[in-house]
Amino acid sequence: MQKVLAIIGPTASGKTSIAARILENRGNVVLISCDSRKVYRHMDIGTAKPPPELREHYRLVDIRDPSETYSAQDFARDAEREIKTALRSGLFPVVVGGTTLYYKALFEGFFSAPPVDLSLRRKLLERMEREGIEKLYEELQEVDPVTAGKVHKRDWIRITRALEVYHQTGKPISVLRKEAKIIPAFEPLYLGVLRDRKDLYRRIEERVDRMIEAGLVEETKWLLEQGYSPDLPALNTIGYREIIEYLQGKIELGEAVRLIKKRTKIFSRKQLYFMRNLKPQPQWLPPDEVLKRALAFLSST
Repeated sequence: MQKVLAIIGPTASGKTSIAARILENRGNVVLISCDSRKVYRHMDIGTAKPPPELREHYRLVDIRDPSETYSAQDFARDAEREIKTALRSGLFPVVVGGTTLYYKALFEGFFSAPPVDLSLRRKLLERMEREGIEKLYEELQEVDPVTAGKVHKRDWIRITRALEVYHQTGKPISVLRKEAKIIPAFEPLYLGVLRDRKDLYRRIEERVDRMIEAGLVEETKWLLEQGYSPDLPALNTIGYREIIEYLQGKIELGEAVRLIKKRTKIFSRKQLYFMRNLKPQPQWLPPDEVLKRALAFLSST
């Protein structure tokens, strides 16, 4: 099975900078974004997309409207296609990003889930509004304890999706995954960007400050003015969620910024926790060492 280079790490760890330096050194590289938010158009500042001159070398960025859904299954199919296209063209694919679930779908296999049932989804969301996510989580524990044990009890996106699949098929999503798992086409070489926690937190704070200076408030306001609902999964994420609360007059801007920084730090710890469970085990190295190992791998391929 052919190996593919994957640069992983928590948010603000410097993955994009390393990707840019790989591109400078090699040239014949295609960068494949593994990020569940960078897929959305019009959401540039809040997702920390690469600058325009680098973005043209990326794939799977700006491929969905914020009102559309994009799953790990969608990513696995799209990324596999992009990797194969790059290899046929004599280019080196490098997967870059921090969405662990997407990596698992691409390199550990995924199952072909039933298509989204919008009517059923609407009913589940109405139930969540009426009864609370706790009730839906309790139901998931009853019908699919395996999945319930793997998701956070307030992760409404995965809870509702798991219930949606169960009510569509009559089978738990955990069972379907075992029955219909699609075998991956490539094996990853995971190089993880290792930073001291204090250094990472400093970088997170600086990044959030840059986002505000670059116009995150204005970007969020524009998205709402275009009619995008603040309840969309794309906007119900760290950064946009807090700015929306500020625009709605619920909190002050300073409090929104403080919450973004705090929640991003918590999110970075969660990312690291889940990344350490990837298979095969990632090699965690300082940024300069990640670059050296990446270039050595590409030279030997």
